[in-house]
Amino acid sequence: MKKAIRFTPEDTVAVALEGLFPGASLEIGGEKRPYTVKEAIPEGHKVADRNILKGEPVIKYGHVIGTAVCDIPEGSYVHIHNVRDSVADWSGKLTDYNPATVTEISEDLRLSELPKLTGYRRKNGMVGFRNHLLVLSTTVCANQPVEMLGAKYPEIVCVTNPSGCVILPNEVERLKAILLGLSRNPNVGAVVFVGLGCESVESQWFYEEMKEEKPAAYIRCQSEGSTAAAYEELERIALNMLENLRKEKRQEASVADIRLGSKCGASDWTTAAASNPAIGYCSDLVVKNGGISIIGETTGWFGGEEILVHQARSRKIAEDILELMQDIYQRALAVGRRIEEGNPTPGNHSGGITTLTEKALGNVKKGGTAPIEGVLRVGEAPGTPGFYVSDNPGLDPISLLTLTCSSANVLLYSTGRGTPVGTPVAPAIKLTGSPSAQAVFGYHNDVDITGIVRGEMTVEEAGKLLFETVVRVANGEECIAEKGRHREFAFPLLMAPL
Repeated sequence: MKKAIRFTPEDTVAVALEGLFPGASLEIGGEKRPYTVKEAIPEGHKVADRNILKGEPVIKYGHVIGTAVCDIPEGSYVHIHNVRDSVADWSGKLTDYNPATVTEISEDLRLSELPKLTGYRRKNGMVGFRNHLLVLSTTVCANQPVEMLGAKYPEIVCVTNPSGCVILPNEVERLKAILLGLSRNPNVGAVVFVGLGCESVESQWFYEEMKEEKPAAYIRCQSEGSTAAAYEELERIALNMLENLRKEKRQEASVADIRLGSKCGASDWTTAAASNPAIGYCSDLVVKNGGISIIGETTGWFGGEEILVHQARSRKIAEDILELMQDIYQRALAVGRRIEEGNPTPGNHSGGITTLTEKALGNVKKGGTAPIEGVLRVGEAPGTPGFYVSDNPGLDPISLLTLTCSSANVLLYSTGRGTPVGTPVAPAIKLTGSPSAQAVFGYHNDVDITGIVRGEMTVEEAGKLLFETVVRVANGEECIAEKGRHREFAFPLLMAPL
């Protein structure tokens, strides 16, 4: 007897917990189905749990994830060959915001005894759980000295620039937001800006913006005479700053100082079933006890925006969420494409995710039950405790980077298929609920919550385990991405250089 899982009584599909073959008997929730499997269905993929007629909705998690493009008999394989994404009809209009749908986090998540944390208190009151020296190039033409420094001194976080010049004014503002956001991250103890001297925003400008906030310096390669001379000066400045940072001591901090950024990547069916709900529980724990939680991946909200709208603290916040999504949606249409053509990815499809709507319904679970207190643009940081959504793309290195641009000082990163990606200034704690991902790529995972899909662990237990891991990493324990020096990044540029 083969097994599958159905998430709500309303669902018209179930998910295979093991590979299915034609003629197999199927058990769902302990009940034998009155039909047999009609075709081969991979583990984690969907089987029709009733006859679905052409034009009828396909329902999973109690939500419509798409429309049948042909009759789908019960016991048949349900995937991209016979389902149309409902995002194709996306309007982006706010039609049913109701403040009564906004609920507060349960008092059960208020901790009677808070864990002890330590970190580095910054001038603005934020706490860094790391004390990095960050070296940033302000243009691609100044990348070489930065790359050389990072290769020689891996303890220094070096971030190069893919652009920096011959860009439109809106791109200039985006670049400012990225570099300032990274510099202001509380995990950064000091920063050096390295420029050429004729870029759109010179290194001195960034220095002037940052010098009152934390130790800062700048270098202009053209003023040094050569990139070799610029490197020598950069090395001198950087080593002096690094020596001073090493003298600083950790101070007492609290859960209220956690700025948790959450991301899912290389997703499969377990991301929505296990990993992201566990992150949501951990997020609620952080927020209920005075901290901040941020999720991003704007391109991954389509089809799940109703859930975000229902969590929005005000109508204005709900409208701001949809405004972000409308902007991205229209940008795709402007080049003759549709948003759902690029998302889900081929890896998502292989992992059992059929539509962007289905993926989005899992994506938004990272936010738990907390009300959304605001919408953050790139480089904008929350000013008060609570749960926030941040505008950033779905590509993992970009999404992680922009979460740190919005002040995230520790990250939770769920994966359904496995990924090694980290990020420059914040520890990225990896977790998976996928037994296959853990078996194949488990080296890169810090937390194994595969017990959820095996029925050996509850979402709440997994969420508490994640919270405990966040606390340990915040207190200085290196996550696997840090140990492996995984600092992948990409900038969310609106356009390429002209």
